[in-house]
Amino acid sequence: MPNAQPSPPNGGKTRRDFLRVSAAGAATVAGLSIARSAHAAGDEMVKIGMIGCGGRCSGAAAESLRAGPYVKLVAMYDVFEDRVQRSRKNLLGHFPDQVQVDDDHCFSDFKGYQKVIDSVDVVLIACA
Repeated sequence: MPNAQPSPPNGGKTRRDFLRVSAAGAATVAGLSIARSAHAAGDEMVKIGMIGCGGRCSGAAAESLRAGPYVKLVAMYDVFEDRVQRSRKNLLGHFPDQVQVDDDHCFSDFKGYQKVIDSVDVVLIACA
């Protein structure tokens, strides 16, 4: 009697099949340019916010602001208030016309991340 393997309950698909198809789909999505589908028409502003104000998210914010004058940083959050203020000051020095974060949109309380999400069009998240 041959040693038969039971067939997978999901129609013969294995985890390896799933990963191969998923990786192919992810590669396709990763190859698409977001610039083709996300842009500001005319004089519309794209409001971005930061969750995490360390070096990584501050760098991501700087890269985002380089996209054009229509991109504005309007809200920031970190659990450490000094990081929020340091990052805001640094970004303001490099992008004075685009950093529009007033004191009311600098958050460090535990619900501050939600306030950023509610205030912006795009959220940058880099917490390490």
